[in-house]
Amino acid sequence: MRNQEFALKEKETGILRDVCYARMSIMNAGKVRAPEEIPMHRQLSMIAVRQAMEVFNFFCCAWTGNVEGVRRQAAVQESMGPHAGGQYYEGMIGAYRAIMAEQMRTDNYSEEDVYHLQRRMQGFIKAQKAPAPRTLYIADCHFYHGRLNTEMDRRGFASVEEMNEHMIRQWNAKVTSGDTVYILGDFSLAGSVQTSGILESLNGQKHLIIGNHDGRYLKDKTFEDRAPLFRSRQHYAEIRDKGRTVILSHYPVFSYKGQYRKDGEGRPLTYMLYGHVHNTHDERLVNRFIMETRATSVTSRYRPEPEPIPCEMINCFCMFSDYQPMTLDEWIEIDRNRREGMNG
Repeated sequence: MRNQEFALKEKETGILRDVCYARMSIMNAGKVRAPEEIPMHRQLSMIAVRQAMEVFNFFCCAWTGNVEGVRRQAAVQESMGPHAGGQYYEGMIGAYRAIMAEQMRTDNYSEEDVYHLQRRMQGFIKAQKAPAPRTLYIADCHFYHGRLNTEMDRRGFASVEEMNEHMIRQWNAKVTSGDTVYILGDFSLAGSVQTSGILESLNGQKHLIIGNHDGRYLKDKTFEDRAPLFRSRQHYAEIRDKGRTVILSHYPVFSYKGQYRKDGEGRPLTYMLYGHVHNTHDERLVNRFIMETRATSVTSRYRPEPEPIPCEMINCFCMFSDYQPMTLDEWIEIDRNRREGMNG
């Protein structure tokens, strides 16, 4: 989770105070006589950090003798009133350097300390702008499996190249570099070189749950050199996703671990995500099991009164999501809508 407040260390508080003091001094923009008169909090909001960055950008231009940069930064301040604007740039550079050099000696910090704080603030702003990282899931992409355009899935692409390009576009339109994607098996039918090329073109941090069609590239010993393209490779995994347990397997797991668990409001606490069966008769059989299980009420040591079993098995078949990895909540919605359509 990203922090919405920027925490200043003790030395950094002094640096920011001194830079603001130097800025106010050369602009004659206040009655402050000493840095200590400038109030400074240890926790800054996003707005305060943005405002501080304007001051730091001005300082950096002045400190490095960048006259044009000083002019541009001063021009930005013109809307702030009569004590700001381009007409003040003359003499600013020397005055700024003199004030900050004195403050650095007095407060015992260096020029590098100043720039380090600036970089920290820049990183904070960038992190707040970036979308929050997500955990996403998808199954049975079958890159390079051309027969699926005419058999079983009948995906309808004119060629395997067209199918691959479409899936890459769809993936990258959804996934950012900070996202984590769990691939629930049958990622590619190709060898190690072609599969590596696909992986390198896809955004996100990728984890493989091994399927029955992943053997060709995984068995190639040269693929070991490209192993970092998958952050992990395993046949089965249990992870946490926003307070819920997620069981991951290429194959559907009936009576999966934690199937009966609910929270205090009766919501399921465990989900079983799978692939392998695509949208075939096997998926229809799995659906029959799910519906019959949900219609069965049982008691337990936690729930003395009979209650339906929360059988939350979700097929993350790529065609169900238009070839895009989805979050758990999105798959729950896709699965719900799909079942309503089947029942309708």
